[in-house]
Amino acid sequence: MLMYELARTGDGFISLAEVSATQKVSQGYLEQIVIPLREHGLVQGKRGFGGGYKLARPAAEITVGEIVKVAEGPVAPVKCMHEDFSDCDCPDDCRARLVWQKVGDAIEGVLNSITLHDLVEGAAHIEQKGDIDHE
Repeated sequence: MLMYELARTGDGFISLAEVSATQKVSQGYLEQIVIPLREHGLVQGKRGFGGGYKLARPAAEITVGEIVKVAEGPVAPVKCMHEDFSDCDCPDDCRARLVWQKVGDAIEGVLNSITLHDLVEGAAHIEQKGDIDHE
């Protein structure tokens, strides 16, 4: 929601207090989450009067997948699906792993296909892109 609010704001800076009030998200949480977002080049910060945060790149160039990966880590539907399968206790010929890998790839594909610009434009814009199929 922080990144969405920054995208809605455009080129101006917005304080975390404003984002907290608008999005009903704890300011303490925003203060924690903005650190990795800044370190990974997704947001820029400015101190002092008129300061706050803004997107470091255009909203059309930042995907939801990139945000989720920075903020939450890799997306995996089950714990054994981490990239190296190090948390997997299943046998080497596990068929469930193949299914979960496809599910994980599908989730990642959807997240990587939606940009902040798409979110600001709304659901109709995302559906027009063909990213969501309601059939």
